[in-house]
Amino acid sequence: MYRILVIEDSPIMRQLLRTLLSGAGYECILATGVVGGLKSCAQHKPDLIMLDVNLPDGNGIDLCRTLKADPKVRHIPVLLLTGEARGVENRVDGFDAGAEDYVIKPFNVKELLSRLKGILQASARPTGI
Repeated sequence: MYRILVIEDSPIMRQLLRTLLSGAGYECILATGVVGGLKSCAQHKPDLIMLDVNLPDGNGIDLCRTLKADPKVRHIPVLLLTGEARGVENRVDGFDAGAEDYVIKPFNVKELLSRLKGILQASARPTGI
């Protein structure tokens, strides 16, 4: 089973993503900000990180850059989520930070799950193996 760490400050979005991911057969770990996300990443060793761009204690793109610079976790794919940073420059910044994908909220559920599946198949092995 793949383990996905969701770093998202909105309680409603966290619950929605947990329900969606659990229903699709993924193990879901939740964090609310940069500090909690870093701690959860080290503790749970996820197969993929879904990372909100706008967090209460920092910027998700900066966190992505930090994760991708750390040899212990740089292999973990990052999918950035945002409801505000929609411009091309924002997406380019996310990809330049090392993100594998960038999804704008509101998203289509089928498309999001398809993107997750593709990223996981290309770059990760399930934690349970």
